Amino acid sequence: MRVVTNERRVKRGRMMGTIMFFFSLFVLTGGLIFTNFVAISSEALFFVPCLVMPIGLIATIASVRLTNAWVRQPRPDAMLKEGLRGINRRSVLLNFFPGNPHVLITPHGVYSVTTRFQQTEFKVQGERWTNARARGPLGPIFLYMKQEQLGDPFEDARKERDQLQALVDKALPDSGVQVEPMVIFTDPRATLEIIDPAIPVAYATPKKRPSIKSLLREDRRDKQQTEFRELDDDEIIILENAVVALVPENQHTGLTEEDVD
Repeated sequence: MRVVTNERRVKRGRMMGTIMFFFSLFVLTGGLIFTNFVAISSEALFFVPCLVMPIGLIATIASVRLTNAWVRQPRPDAMLKEGLRGINRRSVLLNFFPGNPHVLITPHGVYSVTTRFQQTEFKVQGERWTNARARGPLGPIFLYMKQEQLGDPFEDARKERDQLQALVDKALPDSGVQVEPMVIFTDPRATLEIIDPAIPVAYATPKKRPSIKSLLREDRRDKQQTEFRELDDDEIIILENAVVALVPENQHTGLTEEDVD
């Protein structure tokens, strides 16, 4: 399997997270110093905190969100790479491309991979998700401050699938290739209770079941019992080039490529 990663986008996300962290620290510290050590009128003493605190809070939340997306370990691309070791060598995993964070192209299918970094306990039944940490009156507040809300993984997965499907239809018109979405939890500490999910859900790590590799194996087995036609090498290359083309050509130096056995 080949892995192509848009490292330029990763570095930009990390840089923005660092900038927002220091900006929020500057705003909150500066506001504290200003109100306590600078001689100002009582009216200004009232309005300065009202201005500084919301700005500092918004900057802090933005910093935490960017940190979760681009700095937090383990990185989703690294976990997907490890979890997919040993699959068909003609496969390609593409990470952090515009509109399609993770795309897996294999001879037996094209997959949009929607990831979640959360590490707590979740239950999914049909379309409904339950987060163990969201229980109680304060649970949602703490999750928001840490920017660890689960959101709607299925809605995100469908959006990413539709965006990738449009790309596939343009690159291989009339091919009949249907993009298949999946939701993958990249932190091995996550615990999932999965009951008839609307979209396949699995772990990235092969040490837990279901894993992304076991999902692919099962999907391939089901397709082999039908008249499904595998993608040939030329079609795989065309689809890979279509995803890579989402990045301007002058930024292709920021793409890294490696072979994974």
